Amino acid sequence: MRVDDYKNACRLAAEELAAKDFAQVAEASGATLLSAPAGFQLDFFGRQALVTAPDMAVTWRNPKPGEEFSVTDAILVLHYLNGATGDRPTGQFAAYRQIPGGEFYAQAFNGRAEIPLAKTFGRTKGLLTRAVAAMGGEAVSGYGDEAGRFRVLPHLDILVMVHLGDEEFDSSGQVLFDQVIGSYLSSEDISWLGSALVYRLMGTARTL
Repeated sequence: MRVDDYKNACRLAAEELAAKDFAQVAEASGATLLSAPAGFQLDFFGRQALVTAPDMAVTWRNPKPGEEFSVTDAILVLHYLNGATGDRPTGQFAAYRQIPGGEFYAQAFNGRAEIPLAKTFGRTKGLLTRAVAAMGGEAVSGYGDEAGRFRVLPHLDILVMVHLGDEEFDSSGQVLFDQVIGSYLSSEDISWLGSALVYRLMGTARTL
């Protein structure tokens, strides 16, 4: 997609949200309802995001110097609010290809998110665990050699895992999604959300 396409998608999502009952959206999404200005506050990758009327602009509550909210992230937040069903995380995780519609994007998602995950974290023991902790995630056992779980939006959990490689075996990585995610976001949005988590982890790893 071109930049103009992203901006148009963001505008359409904002217009859709502006026409909704804000109290119902807050209840279904787990966001906090704001009154002055009207809108929402919600967790997004462990930070507070604001969505404020009348134009439903998405911003960080406490931005870093010079930091802006990217248009792709804004689309994810708006689509999450628009699609919120009130369903809660199940604790059951599925591969991207198992998400409804995911089989059509599975190969692209693997190249965009899971291969970079393996290349970054699959050769250095403990690196993923440290990056997960630095980003406020939770280390979990029973998934690969190292794994971490994140509450990326109020009702959505994502799990990342790696199998460490050596001279004999290549490393591998996988991104798993709580099965509830399909009731909130499209398969394309889920792909972008999973990729966004991986890129944030990779950026964090460079600082460790």
